[in-house]
Amino acid sequence: MSKSGVTVPPKVLLFDLDGTLLPVEPGFFTGDYPEAAAPYFAEFIEPRTFKQALFKSTWDMVNNLDPDLLNIDAFRISFERQVGAGWDRLWPVFEQFYSEGFPKLRSLVPESTIARKVVQECLDQGWEIVLATNALFPEAAVRERMRWCGVEDLPWKFISTLEAMHFCKPHIQYYQEIVDVAGLDPKRCIMIGNDMQEDIVASRLGMKTILVEDFRIDRSEGGSSGALRPDMRGTLEQVPELVLKIYETNAELYR
Repeated sequence: MSKSGVTVPPKVLLFDLDGTLLPVEPGFFTGDYPEAAAPYFAEFIEPRTFKQALFKSTWDMVNNLDPDLLNIDAFRISFERQVGAGWDRLWPVFEQFYSEGFPKLRSLVPESTIARKVVQECLDQGWEIVLATNALFPEAAVRERMRWCGVEDLPWKFISTLEAMHFCKPHIQYYQEIVDVAGLDPKRCIMIGNDMQEDIVASRLGMKTILVEDFRIDRSEGGSSGALRPDMRGTLEQVPELVLKIYETNAELYR
């Protein structure tokens, strides 16, 4: 796209995945997921302590702000230390689990009936799309969950994964990295997610935001997130309408 010979960055919607497009509760990731993975690592660590090691390594990764360290490497360094084994032995086990065990968890997640319709309606409005899921999982696990809600084959401009990103939500560096890698202008973007602290924080980079309230998460006291205020809020089904309202109100930004 160009204006008077000047290239204009695309107008882009950033969609969160879990709790936004995929109707899943946080308990899936704190209970069902680690319980299913633990037996695969029984050779290295007792199942009852696997969960603790997994969460500690994930926490270390989330809080890593070294721009030269990919998320997968931040996780690797911590997990090797927790388990006492090398990555050359541990990573193939993760790959086996995500290939064999993880897909079986689909039965624990409610069927998504509207995610694809919502994203397609936004595409039909002329937006490009980015999957801005928290980069805690490898690509195989991200794409598996995308299949669960029927959006895996849509024309995503960028998908955030463990292997591709150096930062995690809620750090603003996570959004800046997506902007840099995908060649975006934050002011021509709308972040759509269900988490006040992890998704609506994108507003601090200049993005408009939509809070999806079907599985809303707000960790602030009394559900009030200080200066964080979404531009719009509503159900996932209402997202195309809310996107259109933001566009019409700020048309000069998106033309």
